[in-house]
Amino acid sequence: MYFHSHDQIHRDIKSGNILMDDEGDIFISDFGVSANIKSHQKRTTFVGSPCWMAPEVAEQGEGYDFKADIWSLGITSIELAYGEAPNSQKNAMQVLLEILNSPPPALPT
Repeated sequence: MYFHSHDQIHRDIKSGNILMDDEGDIFISDFGVSANIKSHQKRTTFVGSPCWMAPEVAEQGEGYDFKADIWSLGITSIELAYGEAPNSQKNAMQVLLEILNSPPPALPT
C-alpha cells in the first residue's frame, strides 16, 4: 500500500472511511488515529474500531505493525460484500473477546 510504503499506518480502515468520487476513484479518509511506523517497529496503542480491529491490536501484547491494516481491509471486504462487518451485532467487549478467542471470520456460505 502507498500509505505503508511511506511509513504510515492508518489503524481504522473500514467502509465508513472509504470514499469514492464521480469517476470511481477510491480514497481513504479519517487519518485521526494514523501514525508513523518504521520497518520492524511495532505500535502498542489500543486504537481503532472493534469490529475491524486485528487480534494483535486487541490483545495488547507485543505490539502490531502494518499487517493490522491488512486485517482491517479484509474485514472491510466482508463488510462491503455482505452489508455488515462480522460481529457487528455485538457490543464492543463481546467483539473484542470474539476476535481474541475465535478463528478469523470466514465468508458466509
